[in-house]
Amino acid sequence: MKRIYVLLPILVLTLFSFACGVVRTSPFGEKSLILIPTSEEVALGRAAARQVESHSVLCKDPVINSYVNWVGQKIAAVSGRYDITYHYKVIESPELNAFSLPGGWVYVYTGLLKHLKNEADLAFVLGHETGHIVGRHAIRRLQVIYGINFLLSLTLGGKEVSQTELEVIKVLYQIVLAGYSRKEEMEADEMGAYFTGKAGWNPVASIETLEILDKLMKFKPSGITELFMDHPTNQKRIENLNRWIRTFPKKWLENPFNEERYREKVLRRLNGDTERGKKGNRGRGRSTERAGGKA
Repeated sequence: MKRIYVLLPILVLTLFSFACGVVRTSPFGEKSLILIPTSEEVALGRAAARQVESHSVLCKDPVINSYVNWVGQKIAAVSGRYDITYHYKVIESPELNAFSLPGGWVYVYTGLLKHLKNEADLAFVLGHETGHIVGRHAIRRLQVIYGINFLLSLTLGGKEVSQTELEVIKVLYQIVLAGYSRKEEMEADEMGAYFTGKAGWNPVASIETLEILDKLMKFKPSGITELFMDHPTNQKRIENLNRWIRTFPKKWLENPFNEERYREKVLRRLNGDTERGKKGNRGRGRSTERAGGKA
């Protein structure tokens, strides 16, 4: 009997911790056990962001930076996660990539921006990365790799980080660039398309963006090769999004793509006169807002 009384407080404390740690990790009602407090998540993301920005060349064009952040903040406003501040930044690099860090940091490369067609495509890219933050995908991975107590022991308070903390940041960086599972990538796609539609853009842009990336990929896995991949193929992601978009409000399919504004704010500034000349060849009468499909 005494042993029961001794164990009871421990059991109650454990259940309390689990109850407090179960948080919503998607706009569709999914919940996950997250025992890393938001303050620690933000500190880890901030420390990682310092490392990223110290080794990267950030875009210096104020128009592009302001525009990307504006689109990102509209996505953040419908993300359902409001306990953090979101930062959307552009890195000068030819890489076709974007990534996010825990606590609200999202980066997109100019190499990817040059290949997107419109504002809705950009919204999906930023929505996908915001989905990783909302889903706490990186934090969930770190919890498994390092354990709760170890992560809580990290200080991450100042600009200088210890060698141990630097190793954790390196692992985090590897996770966000290449380590997400098929399930996590699918979840981020679904959230990205949902945020795109809810924020006022056409969610069909999610499929268009993946088709763009698929055409740019030099290696397209199939068959037995696909079975050994952590990431889902672009084709699988497109099929999943086609099913998912059918569940969205039909009025979202009437939302604009805003092609002209994207050309004005991004493509012309990245490509200079080349893009301006292309527009002249296409003619000035073409509509830049599409709904429900491709032009």
